[in-house]
Amino acid sequence: MSHNKPYITTLTPLRGIAALLVLIFHSNLMVMPFNSSNVNFMSGWLWVDFFFVLSGFIIFYVYGESFKESITTASYWRYIKARFARVYPLHFFTLIWCLICAIVINHYANGIHPFFGDMLGPMGAIPSLFFIQSLGLYTGVPLNTPSWSLSTEWWVYMIFPLMVPFFTYLKNFGMIFTTLFIIGFFVFIKYFLGPIANPLPGGPPTLNVITDFGIFRCLAGFLAGMLVFRIYEEGIGYSFLRNSWVFVVFFAGVVTAMVVGIEDILIVAFFPFIILSAAHNNTSIKKVLDTSILQRLGDWSFSIYMVHVPIMYLILLYQVQLNPEKLATFPPPPADPATYPVGLLVCIGIVAATLLVASFTYRYIEVPARDYLNRKQKSKALEPVKIVS
Repeated sequence: MSHNKPYITTLTPLRGIAALLVLIFHSNLMVMPFNSSNVNFMSGWLWVDFFFVLSGFIIFYVYGESFKESITTASYWRYIKARFARVYPLHFFTLIWCLICAIVINHYANGIHPFFGDMLGPMGAIPSLFFIQSLGLYTGVPLNTPSWSLSTEWWVYMIFPLMVPFFTYLKNFGMIFTTLFIIGFFVFIKYFLGPIANPLPGGPPTLNVITDFGIFRCLAGFLAGMLVFRIYEEGIGYSFLRNSWVFVVFFAGVVTAMVVGIEDILIVAFFPFIILSAAHNNTSIKKVLDTSILQRLGDWSFSIYMVHVPIMYLILLYQVQLNPEKLATFPPPPADPATYPVGLLVCIGIVAATLLVASFTYRYIEVPARDYLNRKQKSKALEPVKIVS
C-alpha cells in the first residue's frame, strides 16, 4: 500500500467544521432548542452526506493505488485492519459510555415512549458492536446515534477495493455515464426510499434515511466522492476551481441553501465543488485552512463526531432525574421562544465540552489505539492524509 501520499491539508479542517455543524444541529434537536426549526435546523443532518462524499475522495486517494491492478488477500486485509484500527477503538469507547448512560436513564425514567426505545435500549449495544445497527434492524438509532453512519461506512469500506478498477480507468463518456448513474442513485433514494423510510412511513421525499436505507445513502455519497477524486486527479476544471473566491462562493452558498431550506439533493450536488476547490487551492484559502487551529479541529473531527451525543446523554440523564416523565411522551411540547437564549447558551457549553473531551479522546484513545493495533499487525499507519474517513 502507498505510504508516500502527501497531505492534502486544505481538506483536513472541512471535516472538523462539518462535525461541529452536526453537533449544533443535534444540540438544537436533542437537548434544548434555540431555533424554532429544531427538527430540521439548517438541514444540519446533510453534513453527514458531506462526510460520505469526502470519505470516498480520501479513501480512494489513500488506498486506490493498492487495488487498481489487482486485489490480493494480503493487501485487502492490511487495508481492513488499518480501517478497523482507525475507527473501532473510539466507537467502542463511546458505545460503552452511551450504554451506561442508557441503563441509568432507564432506571430513573418513569416510562419511555417507543420513539426513544431504540435509542435508549441497552440491547442495542450488541448490533452496534458488529456495525449492523443501521441495516434495517431498528426504527430509531440505538445508543450513540451518530455511529449509524460509521456502521454504513464500514460495509462500504468492505467493497471499496472492488470498485477501484472501474473508477481508476474512467474517461470521458465513462465519467459522464457514472455521473448520471450517481445522480439517479440519489434521486432513487430521495423519491423512492425516502417516502417509505422509518420512522415516518409515507412521509415526504427525503435523503434523510438512516437505520432502514442508510447503507444506500452512504454508498451514493461514497461513490460520488470516488468520482470527485477522479475529477481532481484528471485536473478537470482546475484553473477555475483553484481560485479562492470559488471556495468561498460554494461554501457560503451551501450554508445559505441550508438556512433557507432548499431541496436536500441540490445541496448535496454542491459538496463536490467545495471539496475540489479546497483540494486545488494553493493561495489565500489554503493559508486560512492551514492555520493550526483549523488543522487541529480537523484532527479532532472524528472525536467531535463520536463524543458529542454521549455528552448530551449526560445532560439527558440529569433532565430525567429532575423530571422522570420527560421521555414518556413524544413529541415534546413546543419550546417557549423565550427559552431560546438559554438553549443557545447550552449549545455553546456543549461545543466547549465536546472540544475539550475530543482533545483527550484523540490524544489518549484514537492515536494510541490506532498505533498499537497497527504495530500489532506489523503494519505502518496508513493515514497519510489527516482526514478521518
